[in-house]
Order: sequence, then structure tokens, then C-alpha cells
Amino acid sequence: MIDQPSAAERSTENAPRSGATTVGERPTAAFVMEWVPQYRVPFYDRVRDAAAERGVEVRLIHGDPPASRRRRDDAKVVPWAEYVPNKLWTVKGLELTAQPVLSRLRDVDLLILQQETGLLLNYPMMAYSRLGGPAVALWGHGHNFNPLEANGLAENVKSKVTKWADWIFAYTDRSKVVFESIGVPPSRITVVQNSVDISGLRNADGPPSDDVARLVDRLTTEKKRVGWIVSALDRWKRVPFLLDVLDRIAAERDDFEFVALGAGDDASILIEASQTRPWLHALGARFGADKAAIGAIAEITIHPGLAGLHVVEAFATESPMVTEDLDYHSHEVDYLDDDNAVILPRNTGAEGYAQAVGRLLDDRSELNRLQQGCVASAERYSIDQMVNNFADGIVNALAVRRSPGKLNRSLKRESGGSR
Repeated sequence: MIDQPSAAERSTENAPRSGATTVGERPTAAFVMEWVPQYRVPFYDRVRDAAAERGVEVRLIHGDPPASRRRRDDAKVVPWAEYVPNKLWTVKGLELTAQPVLSRLRDVDLLILQQETGLLLNYPMMAYSRLGGPAVALWGHGHNFNPLEANGLAENVKSKVTKWADWIFAYTDRSKVVFESIGVPPSRITVVQNSVDISGLRNADGPPSDDVARLVDRLTTEKKRVGWIVSALDRWKRVPFLLDVLDRIAAERDDFEFVALGAGDDASILIEASQTRPWLHALGARFGADKAAIGAIAEITIHPGLAGLHVVEAFATESPMVTEDLDYHSHEVDYLDDDNAVILPRNTGAEGYAQAVGRLLDDRSELNRLQQGCVASAERYSIDQMVNNFADGIVNALAVRRSPGKLNRSLKRESGGSR
């Protein structure tokens, strides 16, 4: 469940941070997010500071996660943000979210919204933008790459509505290609190179929990070969298949143990299995020093299902990811290559997957090569680069803002026709 703001936080949610100029003296960009997962908090903190250095005030307004995300147990309230509870409905399987924040958007020059069909605020704000309201930027992938989850009607609506936006923040280079394919001019797209803060994985702030400290001490003392996964353990992570793979690895190796960090609908599969498998440790959602302590001893990331930002954490902990070439991976899987990961053909099967992991554990030279590739990749796809890209994009989005008529004519010229 999401952490609720304290009374002190609620009383200051509309106050500018220390040293900020009053609204109106410099442009204001406001993120209006459905919710904030734990891993995003450092990004918002840092992009606010980076934008301030560029002369832009940044605000963050957010609510609660939808029902499909609550069991991940990773939602946060950001102390300096404005927390506004959402109103949620589910209609024919599509989650719809109303964000009652209109009264908070006065004096905002740029709105940054998620590119999600079910977020009802997007439609009136983009229409209002064409009538002289604040500019609207959408942040997203372009379309849902999971063919088993994507709703055809919703994706069609998303493609059409996306072209109304004044600016686009694309997760990766592949996302940019998608946006261009639906008619967004390249000059109005910022590729942010989506990432996550890895500083806490390298330099933990304080000691881990007692249970994690004991586990790490034993695994280290017994010189175990440790695999791990850190992820929301939902159906797209193929948890039953993962367990099958792990059983096969453990059957061949007395020195292998596995740690699973994460909550979700399928986490119970691993929790129940750990009762009869002493080499399996399902610890639930863990953050900070606990995650850092496990990451420090993990040699390999075993992640057979949907991969996204998890690849950056694999880089940070120098634990190369072994995954399959699935058609529903998130765009960040493009960061993986033969120098930092093992990407198996789809439908490899549990036995072939287990053998690939075993070969990597036995080949110290190859494992070391991939670990060095992770080090290089961690620098290439850092949160520092993401923050700078995003802050520059905010400045550029504000700079192109003109009257609706001029904006429409400019977009027609850039795209070669009508939007």
C-alpha cells in the first residue's frame, strides 16, 4: 500500500522549496503522474534540481497506483510533491484513472503527462493546450510492446492522441522510432535513455536488515554461487518457469543458491517453494541496504520474463543477466548485448536455460568478461545522463511554445502535412 503523507508534508505540499523564486518569475513545469514507484524518487529529486539550474521550476503531482500495481508494494509519496488521491474505475478490463488536479495547474507552463490511454486528464489538457493552455508533453514508450496485454482499441486511441502533444519524452531510441512512425516530428522528441539511480546499490546508506545480514554472511562464508532476481513478480516474469529453471540448476550444483527480491501476484509461488528448498530465498520487496547487500554477492541475474529497468540494476551489481529474446520485453532490453548479458533464443526451454546458466557459472573467464561489460554499460546508461536529457528536454519544450495557430502551422511544416 502507498505510504500516506504526514500532516507536515500535507501542510507544505504547495510551498516552493527553499531558495525557489515565486511562480511567474520563471517558467514552471509540472509532472502529473498517476503514482510514484520507489525507484523513481531519486529521478524526480534530481531532475527538479537540474531544471532549477536551467531556470525552470519543477513540480510533481501524483496519486495512488491502480489496482493492478498495488501488490508490488513499492509506491511512495514524495515529501516535496503534491499528493492528490486518484479516482479509479475498471471498464471492460481497461483501468481508467481520474486525477482531480485541475485547481493545482494554474500558472503552469508545461505539463508532463504519462502516455497512457486510461489517464483521463490527458484528453482535456491536450485539447486545452491547443486553445492556449499550458504546453503538454507526453512521457512514454510509444505503444505497448506486450502483445498479450495490449488493447488494440486503446493502442489506436493512444497513437492518434499522442500526435496532439507539444513535446515527447521517449524512453529509449526504439521508443523514438515508434513515435516518429505515428507522425511525431523528430525535432519534438527527447530521448531520455530511461535509467534508475544505482548509487545505493554501490554505496549503501547504512547496514542491511538482520535477516539479510545473516543470509549474506552465510552465503559468503560457504562460498556459494549466488543468482538473484530483483523485480515485481507478476505473470510477465514467468515465475513458474523461473522455478523450473532453478530446480534444474540446483539439482546439478551443490554450491548454488538463489535470492528473489520483489512482491507481486506470483511472489507467493517462490515463497511457498522456498519452504522445501533450502537454497531458495524469497525475501519480498526490499530496497536500499538490503538490495545492495544481496546485489554485492550476486554473480548472475536469472530473469527469464519481461525485462525493463532491471537490466540497469544488473549492470550496477556486475551480475550479468540471462534472459530470453521475448517479444514483450520493455525497451530497456535494448541496453543488453553480447558484452554484458546472455540472451537466449525464445522457447529455449527450462533445461536449455539451466544449462546456459551452469555454463556461465563454470566459465570464470566468460563471466568476468560480461561483468566488465556491465561496468561499462552502467556508466553509459546512468541516471545522470537521463536527468540531463530530461532537463534539457523540458527547456526545449518550453522554448518551442507558441500560440496555438503558429504551433499548428509549424507542426504541419515539420511533419510534411496535417497532424
